[in-house]
Amino acid sequence: MSMRKRNKKGITLIELVVVMIIIAIGAVLLVPNIGGWLPNYRLRSATRDIVSTLRTAQMKAVSNNTEYQVFFNPGAGTYILQYRDTGGNWVNEGATQTLPSGIQISAPFPGNIAHFNTNSTSSTGSITLQNTKGAQKSITLTTSTGRVKIID
Repeated sequence: MSMRKRNKKGITLIELVVVMIIIAIGAVLLVPNIGGWLPNYRLRSATRDIVSTLRTAQMKAVSNNTEYQVFFNPGAGTYILQYRDTGGNWVNEGATQTLPSGIQISAPFPGNIAHFNTNSTSSTGSITLQNTKGAQKSITLTTSTGRVKIID
């Protein structure tokens, strides 16, 4: 008498359908939360990017012994890093950066410029970013030290 052994490896169609239903339910529950989370993520991301550009301008001003500035265009929602060449002209360094959609700049630095000197000092001022939900983050510069600070 020979008995046949059944191969019990693999998954059944019913198990696969159950897993797909669980994934679908999870997706339905997550989608509405993403809509509420996205504007705040964009605000934090834009703030970090601007602070990074400002700190880069400060470090380059000191290390290259050349004045640097970040020029903001609030109407277009863009900003760009610039340096002063030997002829006294401002030259763009890198590409123009664009704010994420739904992020607006208000109360920009005087003249829309954050200026950094070769001795690590800076112009004074602040900039406020706001998302579509009204949440805000401000970035300030301290003149004597060139410190870049985020205020929630």
